[in-house]
Amino acid sequence: MVKVVTILMLGFVLVGLFDILSNYEDNKCEMTYMFEWPEYLQVPLSENVTKAFPRYNLYLYGEGAYARQSKNLKLTGVPVLFIPGNAGSHKQVRSLGSVALKKAQHLHTPFHFNYFAVDLNEELTGMFGPILSEQTEFVHRCILKILTMYRKAENPPKSVILVGHSVGGIIARALFTLPEFDLSLVNTIITQATPHQGPVISADQYMADFYNTVNQFWQEGMSSGRLAHVTIASTGGAHRDYLVRAGLVSLKGIVPESNAVSAVTSAVPKVWLSTDHLAIVWCKQLVLATKRALFDIIDLKTRQVTTDVKRRMQVFRHHFLHHPGSKSVSLTSVQTAFPPGDKWVEIADDIWEFSETRNKDITNFMFAIDKASGRDTFAATTNIVEDSWVYLCREEGGHRCKDGLDMSSKSQVSPPLYSGRKVVHLHLTGYESFTHVVISVPKSSKPVKVKTQFYNSTERGEEIQVPHIMSFTIQRVVEVEVPNNTMFHNISIVGLQEVYQAFTAQLISTCEDPSDSDVTMMHMYIPWYKEDIYSVSQGGGNGMLSLRLQSGKLVGEQTHAQLHLYLNPKCTYKVQVWVSFVEVLGQVIRFHGMVLPALVVTIILMALSYQVRTLGRGQPCPSFSEALTAFCQPYRVAPFVNLFSLLISYQGARLMYLSLNIPLPDSEVMKAQGTWFNVLPILFYFFASAICTMVSAALLGGVTMIGHVMSWFGSKSVNVEEMTKKTPHPVALFVISGAFLAVASQFSGALAFALVLALYFGKTCRLYANTVTLKNCLNLENDKKKPGPLTDAEDTFHLQYTILYLIWFMSILYMPSIIFWGKNFNLDYRLPADPALYTAAAMSACFAFLYPLQGSHLRNKRAVVWLSWLMYISAVLACMYSMVALYRAPYFVLAAFVLVAFCQRLV
Repeated sequence: MVKVVTILMLGFVLVGLFDILSNYEDNKCEMTYMFEWPEYLQVPLSENVTKAFPRYNLYLYGEGAYARQSKNLKLTGVPVLFIPGNAGSHKQVRSLGSVALKKAQHLHTPFHFNYFAVDLNEELTGMFGPILSEQTEFVHRCILKILTMYRKAENPPKSVILVGHSVGGIIARALFTLPEFDLSLVNTIITQATPHQGPVISADQYMADFYNTVNQFWQEGMSSGRLAHVTIASTGGAHRDYLVRAGLVSLKGIVPESNAVSAVTSAVPKVWLSTDHLAIVWCKQLVLATKRALFDIIDLKTRQVTTDVKRRMQVFRHHFLHHPGSKSVSLTSVQTAFPPGDKWVEIADDIWEFSETRNKDITNFMFAIDKASGRDTFAATTNIVEDSWVYLCREEGGHRCKDGLDMSSKSQVSPPLYSGRKVVHLHLTGYESFTHVVISVPKSSKPVKVKTQFYNSTERGEEIQVPHIMSFTIQRVVEVEVPNNTMFHNISIVGLQEVYQAFTAQLISTCEDPSDSDVTMMHMYIPWYKEDIYSVSQGGGNGMLSLRLQSGKLVGEQTHAQLHLYLNPKCTYKVQVWVSFVEVLGQVIRFHGMVLPALVVTIILMALSYQVRTLGRGQPCPSFSEALTAFCQPYRVAPFVNLFSLLISYQGARLMYLSLNIPLPDSEVMKAQGTWFNVLPILFYFFASAICTMVSAALLGGVTMIGHVMSWFGSKSVNVEEMTKKTPHPVALFVISGAFLAVASQFSGALAFALVLALYFGKTCRLYANTVTLKNCLNLENDKKKPGPLTDAEDTFHLQYTILYLIWFMSILYMPSIIFWGKNFNLDYRLPADPALYTAAAMSACFAFLYPLQGSHLRNKRAVVWLSWLMYISAVLACMYSMVALYRAPYFVLAAFVLVAFCQRLV
């Protein structure tokens, strides 16, 4: 039964991973091409900067004639600095740089942009926190250098625009925390797929502290007004970006909406697609939206970035949030205006459609507002290209208007891309003095389409309760019949509020004329975050839309997710919604998979505590898999996690807890991010147990294979005493421990862990070879009543194998450190800051006691039994405090090692 459950849980994990890696829309990003050969001109830095930062460089992007003109590095444009992210290259600047250059040349603007990029050696900034401060300081020096290159310019810039990809966006914000940084040097930041809320994986303390410092500084800076001059636009890649989930991209709670916009690319106007973590840099649709925004924030008088914060935010909202389809950003509010033209036509139809291949005259179509009918909203879709096209007016008499308001800013561009389609919903409450809505159709040589309808907002919407995620077992389907003759219908999706939920919505149509080319659109609107998604189909085709959240609904949020349907009134429709179980697994692994390593550590520690306790009671030490089956159940951990989380949710208990200066458990961090649910520890305990079993099988397979080879080629003479009792001399062990400590302090703590792992792996293989030899050569059998040499050998092997497993895990956790150390060994053989130093020092000290440990040393010791329960407590604490802050896990492992070493000293 246990094996069946393990295989089932492992299957769920693999299905979830498969869904993450495969279940997303095709890459619809268009390529950004360079029209001339790109060049990266290295900017010479001062000798002090070069010595302080030998790994890094600064480049100016150019191509063609512009590159040749810029080689003297005397510049006159608007400086923009690109900061790459985790393992990113400075050459990623070419898409933004090339498009900006060609746009300035094409529009003959009186200004242009100079794109710089820092080369950060493609370092793993997303996995290795100690270098973040160093990179931030280097970027500061680069900004100072860049501004010196404009001294002879007619209008020298006083600030630099920053564009940060991934962790580069955090570095851009971290600049402001530097004591010597002049806050006025940066007033505009664009970030792409940047995890502002926190690191994707808190791999070390340096990274966690860096993020906390930056976010706290910005919260205080915005509250005090010190950073009120800075505006930020943050975009995330939606479902295709499985490295940085969209919820982390939001600036909510860090920067107020008066200074920041946050959006997912699937919701950004004129983008409407999902990008992966790298494509977000070169995706043409997003690059164009970004460039339009940057061009629009330039003050034509100074030919530099405007200092008007409201203007910059107006531009960012226009291009990233609400785009009415106007060419001018100034047309983003209701204005007094009068429809042009002399041709007026009054329309009395409830649903009206206009379609002409050519329109010879400006025609104003008037729709009377019937206040008595209760129809309080006017909806229209069109492909009219003019900025102003929909008005409210007062009738003058003779079927024309005397004055009015231009309501075009209330419209929103809509998919499909390049269709020019706009949608407007005019809520007429508050405009009682107006008598008509007017659609102004301009002269056009191209086809023009308009579709309108008045509706009652309370009647044209309904609520559905989504099925429970476990309803897949009976294939429960929620069905909604859409009223006939409907152009727009709204469905509130009650219950869709957690990121682990996933549903499929299908729009089923029945049309008299299937060849009708009218567009049908499904639009999932999320009120609490700009993460909308769309599904567009032509004619009478059926539509499908995956209803999945990228950021959970926070506590106190009263609104619901909504499904907006734009339909062909000539067809009849119904909507079906059901649970997509495969996508549920994908969402669970995608948004909560970060807790798996902590739970793996918890399970291994529980197994170790059970092995030690069993020996202390005088019984044979169980193998790792036996300990897993006998003791490692979720009810021994999950209730404590949930109970403690519930306890500190009460204000009094929380204040008392915070007064102890102890970090909050990670469940509270996940609640703040909207990724916590009460069943999470239990569910992921099962997943982690399956992963533990799979990894253990692989590790044990390697140990047994090498152990068999050792037993085959080992000594032919067998000494039972030597195999079961002999241990290295204590002096030799302390010398080896000292050597590990020297490696950790002089080179890298991760390297010391790797050496400990290698030595321990060899020892474990030798222990297994001993058990094989004792079984085969001496034909020994176990006697439970009176343990003999074979029992001693197996007990030692089982115990040391679990310790090996834990050392292997810590070595994997510190792998980014050793990669960074190896990559930069030619520059400096010591790490600038080593997250593994103290844990490696502790591991080196424990090594002298763990390496000679034998199972017989712990047998029949009451104190060992009590210490084993402390190991169990360490396992529970690892679950509570390492699910998000993964860097804490090694401390709980080392606490268990210290306890085991203390058991050794009890002999």
